[in-house]
Amino acid sequence: MDRTTYATNSIRSSRHALVLVPALTVLVLGILWVTILLRLQVEKSAVMRDTRVAARTLADALETHTLKTVHDVDEIALLVKYGYERTPQSFDLAAYRAYGLITADTALQVTIAGADGRVIASTLPFSGMVDLKDREHFRVHLSPADIGLFISQPVIGRISGQWSVQATRRIDRPDGRFGGVVIVSEDPAYLTDGFYNNAALGQRGMIAVISGRGFMLSRRAGNSPSRSGEALPSNYVPLGKTVLADFSDPIDHVDRVVASRHLEKYGLTVVAGLSVDEALDDYFRMRRVYVTMAATITVMLAALSAWITALIVKLLNGKEELRRLSQTDRLTDLPNRGNIVELLDEAIAAPGAVGRVAVIFVDLDSFKELNDTYGHQCGDEVLVLVAARLRATVKQRGAVGRLGGDEFLIVLKADAITGVVEQMVTELTAALKVPLNSHWGVERVGASFGLAILQAGEDSSELIRKADFAMYEAKNRDLAYRLELDTDRIFAR
Repeated sequence: MDRTTYATNSIRSSRHALVLVPALTVLVLGILWVTILLRLQVEKSAVMRDTRVAARTLADALETHTLKTVHDVDEIALLVKYGYERTPQSFDLAAYRAYGLITADTALQVTIAGADGRVIASTLPFSGMVDLKDREHFRVHLSPADIGLFISQPVIGRISGQWSVQATRRIDRPDGRFGGVVIVSEDPAYLTDGFYNNAALGQRGMIAVISGRGFMLSRRAGNSPSRSGEALPSNYVPLGKTVLADFSDPIDHVDRVVASRHLEKYGLTVVAGLSVDEALDDYFRMRRVYVTMAATITVMLAALSAWITALIVKLLNGKEELRRLSQTDRLTDLPNRGNIVELLDEAIAAPGAVGRVAVIFVDLDSFKELNDTYGHQCGDEVLVLVAARLRATVKQRGAVGRLGGDEFLIVLKADAITGVVEQMVTELTAALKVPLNSHWGVERVGASFGLAILQAGEDSSELIRKADFAMYEAKNRDLAYRLELDTDRIFAR
């Protein structure tokens, strides 16, 4: 009926409202996590931006350091070159050194090789003949063209016996012919060891000086020793120009932000790199704090939401149970008197109810005698069994309720109501003739039926009164079945 539908819809609406609690929780948590993730993204971007700025600054400083080192070496080479070219016969390299004209702190040695490649003089003692004509830094100057300062790949010096970078300049004779080479040997490690600073570069930073001719002059990463003379890994080739990039180092497999500066005059490139993990170390700690905080809040809100939802469910279930108890006959589980009357009122209030709404008043025969004979427990069992028969017979075609005692009321609504009522009474009579299978041995129970169809101006109480009166007339007259068209009453037993 309409009231039942309304109640059911009300309950469903209340239960649908339960979704609001977890939905609101999810919304709050979603905002929380989105805010934290966006904040972390902003922080990470700021850290990476600062790291790129720091890498560029370090590359600029390394460029200055390298240029100064090469410039100092070139000054020594030029000084010795011009001094030797002026007075080759009387040139004294030892005197230059004694007078402090060769002052580079990192110069391993200064050597003069003649046009035939043999060493003429050196700041380090040597014995016998030392021939350098097969060395690249000697042969490159055989060409008449002045190539300026040439910086060789690191090699082991034949006099010093140490790894060194050979910076060389051509010596010209008065007539312009090739007269030999001035060689300044430099420790390649100084290019990086003399610059590396843990405070600026961290424990996993990296600096390198690479040659445009495909080799590494010097490279240092962290506290590891500097490396020199290696072939340039393919990943380093793009760094041969002035760039700023994220770089996965193929040598030690560390991800870095690197900046490079190309020294075009000398064909060199300096590279400074900062470890991404080190740069993000504070960010990672902050992220752990944020995520831990957000996870804790998530668990707390989820638990609170679950508790509130469970409490609301419990309250709704209690409310539903109270509603059901207030509207249900506890013995038969049928709608009680108040509920069935309300259902009848709703049916009567519907448009076009006149002539389409009917009630059947059901009263069990000799129920008092049954109670007196077998006791009230037997009577209660019979009422439960009869209620089940009535409900199973009516099904979805109407509503069955208990008015009290052994009286039941059936509410029907249909277009051809007279035929529906007749068919219903026939089915009810047949249903009650089926043995009850009572534990007390009561197999059958009779019933009297009083029926009334709604007329204009009648309300529920008038309709029930008419059906009750019809039931008593049927009981008193002991009629099997009669339809009185003049009063629109149906009697049955």
